[in-house]
Amino acid sequence: MSKFSLRVLQAIIRRSGLSTVIDDHIRRRFKQAERPRDEQNIGERQRRHIDRLKALIAVQREQIKSLEHRVKANALQLREISPLVNNAVRTLETVRRNDPHRMAIVVTYFGAAPFWLPAFFLSCRRNPDVTWIIYGDLQIDVEPPANVLLKRMTVPELAKRASEVFGIDIQVVDLRQICDFKPLYGVMFAEDLKAFDFWAYSDLDVVWGDIREFVTGSVLAKNDIVSSRAKKLSGHFTLIRNTARTNQLFRLIPDVEEKMAVQRYLYLDEHEITQRLKEHLNDSPPHDVIRIHWPAELTVNAAYQRKLGDSPLWWRDGKTFNAEGEEVMYLHFHKLKRTMETINFGHDDQPDSFEINRLGIWR
Repeated sequence: MSKFSLRVLQAIIRRSGLSTVIDDHIRRRFKQAERPRDEQNIGERQRRHIDRLKALIAVQREQIKSLEHRVKANALQLREISPLVNNAVRTLETVRRNDPHRMAIVVTYFGAAPFWLPAFFLSCRRNPDVTWIIYGDLQIDVEPPANVLLKRMTVPELAKRASEVFGIDIQVVDLRQICDFKPLYGVMFAEDLKAFDFWAYSDLDVVWGDIREFVTGSVLAKNDIVSSRAKKLSGHFTLIRNTARTNQLFRLIPDVEEKMAVQRYLYLDEHEITQRLKEHLNDSPPHDVIRIHWPAELTVNAAYQRKLGDSPLWWRDGKTFNAEGEEVMYLHFHKLKRTMETINFGHDDQPDSFEINRLGIWR
């Protein structure tokens, strides 16, 4: 096309307004041509951003791994240290007292003094480093041994003490129901027991042997509970470390408040608390478990007494023996006393030995 023809065409285009349409079309084409490059730039920026995020995540993962290793290391150190700390806490109240391992045995008794009381008192007197505290209405005409304390208390007063532990009203209708209160004694009689490192719940139908021969300082230092029955808590001798934690042992029993208010004996002091304590032993970590010493029978049990026949049990010079002559910690003659009727010595007598059989106690 000649220059003249081109100028004529341009003039026509301008005159007809096509120039603007063409210019717009050209601009749109340029924009469409540039758009892929912009999108490519955006995609590149996004990839770079994702790469940076991946790098940060990798760094954070390494930091988390390092933190996990430190936590595991700290947990292992805590496991190693916790038993030491736990043992130290458990024995703190023991070592801070001037006389370590002071022991009190708590008994509640209501009614006339039993005929075997001279034998009971004599056996207590031969354990001068153990204290007995008897709560109840026991009436005697003689002075008890120096290590036997009689605390006057009525049944309603005892029920009131139990009620105060839970903040509910507990009424005693059947005296056997009182046995369920035994695990509460550390709280009910806290003021009287505060001077002691250990306290036990027990009964009055007992003749005691050499208690410290079986419950040694070593046993007390290593354990929080000592029972005279094998793998069971005993209603006639369960010894408990006098600390806030072990004095609340009864709270292992589900619905314990309602059960304590039931007006009959539920064997909470023996059967149920044993079951709950075994569950605690299975479920608790080693560093937090309550330590229990109950390897063997330390007395003559009910089955043994039923099979005893006419053979006697013995107390000799402060020690107790079964019918085969094996030393035991004490004689709990609860099955024999159903037919026992008499004792042939009194409070002023000091026999070196006596026997217990189905008829009575004889020097």
